[in-house]
Amino acid sequence: MTQQRLAQLSMVLITMIWGITFVMVKEALNDAPPYMFASLRFGLAFFIGLIYLNKNIKKINHLEMVGGLVCGFCLFGGYAFQNYGLMQTTPSKSAFITSVSVILVPIILSVFRIKKVGFKIWVSVSLATIGLYILLNPSGGEVNIGDILTFGCALSFAIHVIAQDYYLTKGSSVSRLFLSQVMFVSLFSSGSVFIFESPEIIISQRLIVAIFVTGFLATFIAIMLMVWAQTILSANQTALLLSLEPVFAALFSVTFAGEILGIYGWVGGMIVVLGIVSSEFSFSKK
Repeated sequence: MTQQRLAQLSMVLITMIWGITFVMVKEALNDAPPYMFASLRFGLAFFIGLIYLNKNIKKINHLEMVGGLVCGFCLFGGYAFQNYGLMQTTPSKSAFITSVSVILVPIILSVFRIKKVGFKIWVSVSLATIGLYILLNPSGGEVNIGDILTFGCALSFAIHVIAQDYYLTKGSSVSRLFLSQVMFVSLFSSGSVFIFESPEIIISQRLIVAIFVTGFLATFIAIMLMVWAQTILSANQTALLLSLEPVFAALFSVTFAGEILGIYGWVGGMIVVLGIVSSEFSFSKK
């Protein structure tokens, strides 16, 4: 198996992990406010990262610190918007709006002339976006403040994908860039707890499970894999593969939460997969 295939499969695994967290996080936010939850989640990931890097922590250079600050701020903003948005909107709408980052990445790259976006990528993005809309059917009901906040999350995540791609192409280490950015997310989140929230939480089983799953699997494992995958895949390819996240979110909701997906849901999911497959023609690098 080539590294490119392995990177693509890693991104699919990441979307599976993230897809299962939407309902889990929404429930956990009843026991801990958004910034406190983010502090615990990224604090756990940072602690595991310290153990993983061990003595290599001393090798973190200026580029990786700056990259960690920029990428960490984008992550912090993205999860803050997403968590506050989840308190006001449904998990399915949150998953759809978050995945708007799929189309925002090539738009940002084109508008600011960072990279030229090929026609096939635009076709793939369009198919993925149509499929996401059909899959999650967010048109039911009016747009609320939670939806608007979640759009801020999509914008933050799109910038994060682009920024991470930039610092990796400059030679940042995968593991050290990961540790640097989760450190900054932890610091930003912890500071925001004392400014905007009360540090009080309800220690419940669902909160503990959510912190473990999001901190270890959805942050340490998933983001580390994502950083590595972006050393092989472009920002556009990464964003396209991330569009599978709400597909898995819907599948997990059907399997574990008893949600009825319906014919439109399955059709939308197949269109998303078609969009991903069509992007294959743009993946080979000369």
